[in-house]
Amino acid sequence: MDTKKDELIFVRHMGELAKSAYYKGISIYSDFLTLAQQGLIAQQGFPVPYSFYGGFADAERVKVGFHGGLTGNGRIEPDEFLYDYPLCMVKICPVNSKFAEELTHRDYLGAILNLGIDRSTTGDILPVLDAVYLCCDPMIGNFLCGNLERVRHTSVKVSVVDEIPENLKRQSETVHVNVASLRLDVVVGAAFKQSRGNTSSLISGGKVMVNGREVLQGSSVIKDGDVISVRGFGKFRYVGTEGTTKKERLYITLEKYQ
Repeated sequence: MDTKKDELIFVRHMGELAKSAYYKGISIYSDFLTLAQQGLIAQQGFPVPYSFYGGFADAERVKVGFHGGLTGNGRIEPDEFLYDYPLCMVKICPVNSKFAEELTHRDYLGAILNLGIDRSTTGDILPVLDAVYLCCDPMIGNFLCGNLERVRHTSVKVSVVDEIPENLKRQSETVHVNVASLRLDVVVGAAFKQSRGNTSSLISGGKVMVNGREVLQGSSVIKDGDVISVRGFGKFRYVGTEGTTKKERLYITLEKYQ
């Protein structure tokens, strides 16, 4: 979200969805949300419970469901069997993997958006073996089956799947680093092995985001569960602090996404 006005419009719209769910006694769902939008929702109060779900565990882009007819409020755990999330899982793979290019997340996303599809109707794109899986709105899934034929120069086939691989999740690796503090500039520098000067330039240049929101102060302190992305370098989640070294430095754990 780029401006305060955009944020206010978004929060107002979420409030309207929640009220509608409350008065109708049904579940109502949003489009796919960014991390920043999810953070805004967590700061609000709604008259009904809500849940986040994006098709599989640990999805980054998710829909929020406001569940009318339930007592209480606040965030609850998603239940894909109890609630009818309007989601569709699509499998995209090369027609002939032997002659396929080495395609990236950006290649697949670019091909999808070039069809005129709005990003808010699509969720995460995750690779599994020689294919990728995309979570999206049901209408988008059907549209892709009939219209997505190539990714870059590679011919692809698209199908809606009822079952997804059990191991479908965001690929990541766990790393441990020692840092002097939990300042944003310190942790980013350690995560990507950058000097303090380079890290400061990245932050002041608007290339560092925490939970989907641009942060320009290197002195900002990160918290458990924060997701930090650095343009041109990658993304990681701060898992937590495991202890201290003999020199009183912090021994922290990060989950770096591939």
